[in-house]
Amino acid sequence: MICLRPAAFAALLFYASHVACAQGVKTDSLEKLAQTASDDSVKVTALLQLAFQAIFSNSKTAWQHLEEARQLLVGKHNPYLQTHATYVKAVYYDVTGSADSARFYFEKGLQLSRNHQFNDLEVKFLNGLGLNNWNRGYFQTALDLFLLVNERNRQLEKSKQIPQSTPLNNIGLIYQELGLYDKALEYHREALQIRLSDPALLAQAATSYNNIGICLYHQKKYREAEEIYRKGLQLALERKFLRQYYDLAGNMANTLAAMNRYDEAQRFNLEILNHDPSIKLPDKFLMNINSAAAGVYLNMRKPEKALPLLQKCFALIEQKPELEFYASDVYRYASAYYYTVGDTQKGRYYGNKQQEVLEQKFSKRNAESVAEMEVKYETAEKERQILDQKLLIEHNNLMLARHRNQNIILTAAVIILSLLGVIGFLFFRARQRAREQQLLLKEKQLRLDAVLQATEEERQRIARDLHDGIGQQLSGVILQLESAKHRAHGSELKTIVSSLSDNLRKTASEVRTLSHDMMPRSLTELGLVPAITDLLARTFSNTSVQCTFHHHLATDRFDAKTELTLFRVVQELVNNIIRHAQASQVSVNLFKMKDKLRLTVEDNGVGFDAQAAQSGHGLMNIRSRVEGVKGTVLFEQNGKSGTLVTVTVPI
Repeated sequence: MICLRPAAFAALLFYASHVACAQGVKTDSLEKLAQTASDDSVKVTALLQLAFQAIFSNSKTAWQHLEEARQLLVGKHNPYLQTHATYVKAVYYDVTGSADSARFYFEKGLQLSRNHQFNDLEVKFLNGLGLNNWNRGYFQTALDLFLLVNERNRQLEKSKQIPQSTPLNNIGLIYQELGLYDKALEYHREALQIRLSDPALLAQAATSYNNIGICLYHQKKYREAEEIYRKGLQLALERKFLRQYYDLAGNMANTLAAMNRYDEAQRFNLEILNHDPSIKLPDKFLMNINSAAAGVYLNMRKPEKALPLLQKCFALIEQKPELEFYASDVYRYASAYYYTVGDTQKGRYYGNKQQEVLEQKFSKRNAESVAEMEVKYETAEKERQILDQKLLIEHNNLMLARHRNQNIILTAAVIILSLLGVIGFLFFRARQRAREQQLLLKEKQLRLDAVLQATEEERQRIARDLHDGIGQQLSGVILQLESAKHRAHGSELKTIVSSLSDNLRKTASEVRTLSHDMMPRSLTELGLVPAITDLLARTFSNTSVQCTFHHHLATDRFDAKTELTLFRVVQELVNNIIRHAQASQVSVNLFKMKDKLRLTVEDNGVGFDAQAAQSGHGLMNIRSRVEGVKGTVLFEQNGKSGTLVTVTVPI
C-alpha cells in the first residue's frame, strides 16, 4: 500500500494533536510569560509548553527550553511539574529518533505519575510507551498499552482527557499491522465518528478515512475502499488539509489500479507528483508514488513513460540510502520494465535487488520478534531467579525453625488435624443441609403441583356447575320470559319482561364465557390447536389488535397436563397483552420439534420491566406451570420495544 509506515505517522499525529492544543496560547505570549512571570511554577509551565511546540520544528530550541525549565525545578518540590517535564523530555527523544532514551523516560515518568496518582499524566506516558513499542516492532506490547490507555482515559474528567479518538485510532492501527482488518475497522470507524463530531479533529478525521480505506483495500473490498477515499478526499479538499489529501490520493490511486482503472489511478499519482511545493512531502512517500506511477504505466503498456519515474526513485535512493529498505516495489517495477524492453540482464539484476530487500525486511521482522521474545525471556528469568532466592531463604528459615521448635510443629500438627476434623464436620453438615434443602424444594414442587392440580379440578367443577346448573337454569328462565312476553298485555309489562329477558340473556352469555374460560370444551374435546385458535378469536375479536397464529406438526393430541399448561400460558400472556402491552400486532406460534413443543408469543408493545417480570404474580404463575411439566420459559425484549416469550416443553 502506498502510505507512510503507520507507526511513525501515528506518533506524529498524536503529538501534533497536543501541539495544536498547546498553541491555544500564542507562542509569543508564552515567551513573554516565561520571561516576566514572578512565580517559578508559571515560568516552568510556559517553558514546557514552548519546548513541546518546538520539538516538531526546532529541536535545538526545544532542548534549550527544557534545560531552562530543569534548572528552575532544581531544589523545588513540585512533583507534578517535574513529572510533566519528564514527559516532554521523553517526547523529545521519541520524535528526534532516540527510541531507547525515550523508552527510559517514558517508563520513569510512568512510575512517577503512578506514585503521585497523576492520572492524566499516566495516560500520556502509557500512550507514549505504546507508540515507542510500536515503532520498535513490539506490536502485542503496544496493543496492550493502547487498550489500557483507552480504559484509563475514559475514567478521567473530561477536561483532563486526551481526545478519545487517539487511543481508538492507535488500537485500530496495531490491528491493521497484525493483519486483523475486521478488528481494525471496528476501532477506526469509532474514532472517525468522534473526529467528525469535533471541528478541532477534522484533519484527523481525514486520516481515519485513509485508515479505513487501507483496511478495505487489504480485504479486497475495492469498491467500498474507493467510496471511503472519496469521502476523505472531499473533506481534506474542502478544509485544505493538503498533507492528508495527498495520502488519500496515493491510496486512491492504488485502489483504482487494483480495479484496472489505470487512467483514473494515474491522474491521482500525477497530481501528487505535481503537488504544491509549499507542502513538504517525505522522500519515502514520493519514492513510493513515483514507483506506483511507473507500475501503472507498465500496466498501460507505456514503458517509455515508466523509465523517468523509476530514475527519480533511483536518484532518491542514491541521496538517502536508507530508503532502499522500502524500495522493493521500485526494484520490482524496474525488473518488469527491463524485461519488457528486452534487457534481460538488467531485468534479472533488479529482480535480485527486490529479493534482497524482501529478505532484509524478513530478517528485520525476525530480529524484532526475537528481540521481543528475548526481553520477555530475560524478564521472566529475572523473576524466576528472584523467586528461587525467596524460596531458598524460606526453605532455610523453615529448616532452622524445624530444628529449634519441634514441639511447636507437633502442636501445630495437632491443631491442623483438629481443624481438618472441624472442616470435615462442617462439610458433612453442609452436604446434609443441601440434601435437606433439595428435599424441601422437591416437597415444595409437589405441593405446588398439587395446588395447580386442585385449582384445575376446581375450575372444571365450577365450569360444569356453571354450564350444567346455572347456565341451564338461566336458559329456562329466558324461555319462560320470552313466552310471557308474547302472552303479556300492556306495553309497560312487555317492556319490563323484554328488559328482564335481555339482561338474563347477557348473564347467560357471560356464564357461558366464564365456563369456557375456566375449562374450554374445545381443549378437552378437540385439542390444543383448536383451543388456542378459539381463545385468540374470542380475545381479539372486539379489539384493534391484529393477531396471527401459526402451527406446525402440532395438531396431534398430547398429554393432558401439557396441553392444559400451554393453553393457560397463552391465556395468561394474551390477557397481559390486552391489559398492559399497548400492542397493535401479536404473533403466536406453536411448533413440534422431535421430542419438544415450542410456543412463542410475540408483540410489538411497550415491552416489560425486567424486575417486575421476576416478581409479577402472572409471570410467576407461568413459570410455575411450565416448570411443572419440566419445561423452560424465556422472557425477552423484542428489539427496541415489544416482548417475546418462548416456552419449550418435552413431549
